[in-house]
Amino acid sequence: MGASHHETYDLAVYLHDIMFSDLSRNTIETAKMCVEDFIGVSVAGSAKEESRIWKQYYREKCTSSQATLFQPGFEKRTMEQAAALNGVFGHIMDLDDVHNASIAHLGAVTIPSAFAAAQKLHKSGARLIEAVVAGYEAGARVGETVNPSAYRYWHTTGVTGAFSSGTAVGRLLDLDVEQMVNCLGSAGTQASGLWEFLESGSMSKVLHTAHANLCGMRAAELAKLGFSGAPAILEGERGFVKALAAEYDLGALTRGFGEGYRIEENSLKPYACCRHTHSANDCIREIIGAYELCPDDIVSIVDDTYGAAVQTVDNPWPENPYAAKFSIQFCLAAAVVLKDLGDRVFTAENLADPRIRAMMSKIKIRRSPDLDEEFRKNPDRWSHRITVALKSGKTITRQVDYPAGDFRNPFDWSMTDQKFRLLTEDLIGEEETQRLLVSIHNLEHLEDVNSLFMDSDSKKA
Repeated sequence: MGASHHETYDLAVYLHDIMFSDLSRNTIETAKMCVEDFIGVSVAGSAKEESRIWKQYYREKCTSSQATLFQPGFEKRTMEQAAALNGVFGHIMDLDDVHNASIAHLGAVTIPSAFAAAQKLHKSGARLIEAVVAGYEAGARVGETVNPSAYRYWHTTGVTGAFSSGTAVGRLLDLDVEQMVNCLGSAGTQASGLWEFLESGSMSKVLHTAHANLCGMRAAELAKLGFSGAPAILEGERGFVKALAAEYDLGALTRGFGEGYRIEENSLKPYACCRHTHSANDCIREIIGAYELCPDDIVSIVDDTYGAAVQTVDNPWPENPYAAKFSIQFCLAAAVVLKDLGDRVFTAENLADPRIRAMMSKIKIRRSPDLDEEFRKNPDRWSHRITVALKSGKTITRQVDYPAGDFRNPFDWSMTDQKFRLLTEDLIGEEETQRLLVSIHNLEHLEDVNSLFMDSDSKKA
């Protein structure tokens, strides 16, 4: 098999060879930021209704305490349960990170599995970082290969997530190259996650992240035991890529090996809604702030953008709070009326607010041929051009190509820490928040990642 050198094999070799000792300081710091961001978002998300249902589902199924739940109290569950639950907690608020070119939330399908396996195996912080970087690399490259074509039907995070999870766990299990090929083969054949849930605003999105973590973990553990997977799962005639995408780029799987890691192209989110809305959100906030506008000043708002954004967030009348996170009309209206896009904005009360509904009726989103072409040439560029027509007859236009938190307009440590504090302090207290921040900042120096968390049992002791 090693002599065939197909894309799956070449990718497996590359992922296998990612070592902490070879990572740049920027890669290490970026990985720690991603870890901090995801844990903070998870702690906040653990209190949501979807999280409550998943905890109830697992309540009678805990057989051992192997890995930490990212929630107040930091209790432990089995490795699989912790990975699935944290995958739910961290994705439910739509405040977790995103990798633009692959259109995937890689943290939600990498960090839960990596942490759970690292805790069970008592791995160091350096090994955890190594696994996270490798997991992001796998998911990003697979997503770039099939998108934007696959994105019409397939939720990228769900369908590429098992590759991310499997790779991260595989690195911690010290899989050899052949085992890594088998891991990718088993991960790819389990891929799933359809966008139909957007039609009703159902809870399926977090099912995708939980499932991906479990599938990847299963793929890696089975590969360690000698279970074989399709050796050409990515490039094969009946494999992952050709099944998902009418148009694809197999070269993305292997292009640029050694030229930097995809985690450095990752973006963090300031707004608790779909990333496809964020450049538009920045535009409208700039306009409102610069001109001190009130809702009554505005006649209409037109959002010109790329096709994938129109496809995902053109929802003029969302039926529930979760659907509102995928509605450019609601997001822009909330930004104008409430001047806020935190998670607390996405409620049934605000959906029914006559001021917001009146503003939503003034908003139109449309595909812009030039911005769509730019997106196809550079899938990192998620541009929105907002035009606001005022009662005074004045027209104001703003365009944002790289919104706040994008890797070309990135958060620094102070901004990342501030987001973490805002998400966690009310739930776990200022002292525990600060302790976690210090530990995460020093993650590569921890001999055992279990020392990062102080669970409820150790606190009683």
